[in-house]
Amino acid sequence: MKSLMKVFIMIVLSYLLVGCKSVSNYMNTTIMPTSKFLEKTDLGLLTFHQSKHQESKRYFQEAVDIYRVWEDKPLVAFSDIAIIDYFGEGYDKVLLHNYSALNYLMMGDIESAKVETKNSNFIQKNERYKFYDKIEKFKDEKERYSTILTIYEQLFKSVNPTHNPYQNPFAYYVSALLYEEDNQYNDAYIDIKNALKYHKDSKILKDKLELYKSNKQLDTQKRAELFFDIGKSPTKEQIKISVKTDKNREDMLYLPTFKLYKSKIDKIVITDSFDEIIAESYVLSDIDAIKINEFKRILPSLINRLVAESGKEVLIEALSQKSSSAGVLFKMLSTVYSQNNLQTWSSLPKKIEVISFIPKESVNYRLKIIDKDGKILNNKNLELNCIKKKKNCYQYYRIIEN
Repeated sequence: MKSLMKVFIMIVLSYLLVGCKSVSNYMNTTIMPTSKFLEKTDLGLLTFHQSKHQESKRYFQEAVDIYRVWEDKPLVAFSDIAIIDYFGEGYDKVLLHNYSALNYLMMGDIESAKVETKNSNFIQKNERYKFYDKIEKFKDEKERYSTILTIYEQLFKSVNPTHNPYQNPFAYYVSALLYEEDNQYNDAYIDIKNALKYHKDSKILKDKLELYKSNKQLDTQKRAELFFDIGKSPTKEQIKISVKTDKNREDMLYLPTFKLYKSKIDKIVITDSFDEIIAESYVLSDIDAIKINEFKRILPSLINRLVAESGKEVLIEALSQKSSSAGVLFKMLSTVYSQNNLQTWSSLPKKIEVISFIPKESVNYRLKIIDKDGKILNNKNLELNCIKKKKNCYQYYRIIEN
């Protein structure tokens, strides 16, 4: 891949959170990341899109080293959290190893790429168990903290609730392609089946499953495998909430949240010399949903931690809007959480889409970005840079909405 496409599309719409009846006058304030882990992951992704794959690989490895240092350490006292570097949630680690695999793929190192996808898929399985363990552990907390959780209803409803933090079908898709490169079609078939567990109705995954099942055309025709990072993932913010107390006073609560951007892009298509659509893109990783559902999952445990660390009487009074100490309590705690547990990559896309098709040498292909009204937002020549040593042609594009 000699060059990367950068497409700039005007107008980005943001969702506004709608509070519950008992809450009013809230505003959002953006919080800047400070984490070394996030710094390395962002640098890794930025250099990846600049085709600096050796440099990108090094940054991602440094991020891996950070999360591995902390992942097996026991929980520390609440007062010590602020000095601990954020070391990644489940979706962070899956994506981290997946992008590392893509670096190796672009450099032609299939074996190293396969190691990274195995790490990624192993983490997905572990996160699945953690996810259900957390649900079981904190299943009663939703009712207990309903006053706070109601504030997030609009945010949680704005994404697909079935996309859990451990789910990343794109990681399995890349793993399958790597197995295909080594003629390990049975393993490729298994990984596509794993991806289908999370996208049961995905046409591209069903087509891939049939392809690996039959093994037809796998050794005779090169496919174009195009990957697209689209848009910008949610930014970390803080909600400032005015709450009436029993003494008719107003206290301010500061709570973490996310700001979502509404994408204008509906799909990406490939057209042939006759302007006929011969392939279109499919979403394999809805990162907005992954991140918001991750936040939704850990929110009860965060609130529960407040109960354990600050005293049940104080917090229960705060949640029932009877304590004037609530403002001070949440202002202190929101600083801790915003700088650690709830941060995110600044350069991560809102979704990852893929296109797969068999190109013909005599055809001039066009890549078109289509909005939800069918309007063409961008139209470019598709130049495929195939490497003879690989079965297929791989290219990665970054589409930025600005």
